[in-house]
Amino acid sequence: MKRIFKRIKVNKELLKLDTNSFLGKDFSEYLINETSDTIPSGKVTGVYFISYTSESPISPYDIGDNYLTFSPSTVLSHTNITIKDSRGHLLTEPTDIQDYQHKSGGYGLGFKELDFESKNEVIFIAWETLMGTPILGEFVFVIETDNCAC
Repeated sequence: MKRIFKRIKVNKELLKLDTNSFLGKDFSEYLINETSDTIPSGKVTGVYFISYTSESPISPYDIGDNYLTFSPSTVLSHTNITIKDSRGHLLTEPTDIQDYQHKSGGYGLGFKELDFESKNEVIFIAWETLMGTPILGEFVFVIETDNCAC
């Protein structure tokens, strides 16, 4: 059995913005949205979220050394996440993004547990940020498979 990881990026458009354009920018278009991607065939055992943001508590309008400086405490505490399959069935109950934070234990441990079989399943990740700071990062799905065409 091989373990593979499928990454799905959220709000990756924010990475392309010039940091000089952050002052006064309206981030509302990044607060509520949905993305989809195909999960490779295999047993999906879990998912976790990796934030691309800075570790320091700075407002979203502060700029620092050409990287985004959103506060993880704000980002990770007020965003509701819903993950569904292509038929609209919930794969996880709608919950806060903190449930998807990677715990200790390396890549294979510390994730939000899932239990479904994928046959190149298209999944949808929807988010709603309630406090005004968009999430920026990636969801990493953990998949166990017998035949890896990676």
